Amino acid sequence: MNVLASVYACSPYDGSERAVGWNWVCELDKYHHLWVLTSEVYEKDIEDYKEKNPHALLNTEFIYIRVPQIISFWHKGYRGERIYYILWQKAALKVAEKLKTKVNFDLVHHITYVTCVLPTYMHKLGLPFLYGPVSGGENIPSIINYPLNQKNSIIETIRKIVQVFFRATPNFKKTMEKANLILATTGETKNYIPKKYQHKVHIFQSIVLDENFLNPNPNLEKENGAICKILIAGRMIYWKGFELAIKSAILALEKGCQAEITILGDTEDGSIHYKEYLKGLCMNHTQQIKFISKVEYYKMKDFYDEFDLLLNCSLRDSGCYVVMEGMGRGLPVICVDTGGPKINTSESTAIKIQPARLETMIEDIANAICLLVENHEQRKQMGKAAHQYASNHFVSNKRTLEMNQYYQTVVGKRDSDFFTKEVENG
Repeated sequence: MNVLASVYACSPYDGSERAVGWNWVCELDKYHHLWVLTSEVYEKDIEDYKEKNPHALLNTEFIYIRVPQIISFWHKGYRGERIYYILWQKAALKVAEKLKTKVNFDLVHHITYVTCVLPTYMHKLGLPFLYGPVSGGENIPSIINYPLNQKNSIIETIRKIVQVFFRATPNFKKTMEKANLILATTGETKNYIPKKYQHKVHIFQSIVLDENFLNPNPNLEKENGAICKILIAGRMIYWKGFELAIKSAILALEKGCQAEITILGDTEDGSIHYKEYLKGLCMNHTQQIKFISKVEYYKMKDFYDEFDLLLNCSLRDSGCYVVMEGMGRGLPVICVDTGGPKINTSESTAIKIQPARLETMIEDIANAICLLVENHEQRKQMGKAAHQYASNHFVSNKRTLEMNQYYQTVVGKRDSDFFTKEVENG
């Protein structure tokens, strides 16, 4: 197919949104002719990659969109990123309208940013329109009453105001109305979309694992060591739930669990205050809890293989690579039953902790830790199931085949009443 793709963030040399955009372009290039609208910010990275890999992405043409300097002179780094993104979307629409007169596109696909809380204008092209995967409806469950400092409390309040504001904008409603298919990363985002459009929504994650991450297979027949090794990993930001994970692990230790906990991660801005606070929580258990700031990514497969169990307490994650990677390396998971971890785990691969009052959750997570620490056979069976689940659901080639089926759906039936029960059930 001839596909016009809106991929604002797209870089072969970066993570997060940039990696999501780049990975989808690389995968879709294998099956389709792509015209990729992306930001001029990534031109240097993309052209460098193409020069070093002349036989890659032969079916893709990159169009670098520049926002006029006169209205974007203030944009440096990520300062004012959301406003700049909106301006970029408007500029991208103008370029897309011109392209449409020259190329017979089968569909237009919005890929990044992976959010429905910022606008896209691709629906105005009048082409069959695939929207997503997008996130944006995730919030920290209010029942938890999670402890936040003043700054983070303000961030969460602003986030909720923005969600309400954008949901009420005419462009949001038009996007939902014109989309032939909407891919939402989580159930929370599906519920954020107005009910009258939810028949168009299918839950589908934006992130994938490279098949090489699962190979060679991890040792799924580990001997039962005297000490169970538990990993907590991720970016040290408040909504990732490190405080909840640490307090739960400490309670498990105090209950007599024979475990060693490793905490991998660092703060995003290099600030030591939050990390020092987390270390302070562990002052009485320094023999059993250790911190590691960074492991090079090429070493991560072997690093995961050192552990017996993954504990992840993320509270509003739309995806969560850590859970997917841990499962890919055969680790059973304990996680909060919300957001990405809820979607990416099953009852056979994880113990899912229901959101509740903070004290209740700490107790529930500690009990789950003790259960798996003391039951080697259950850990082993869950680890095998996790690896199999990752093989079946996370690898890029299988996810791309699913995306190709969505393309067929969008092109084959352009009205809004296409969403059959078969698609709904995946």
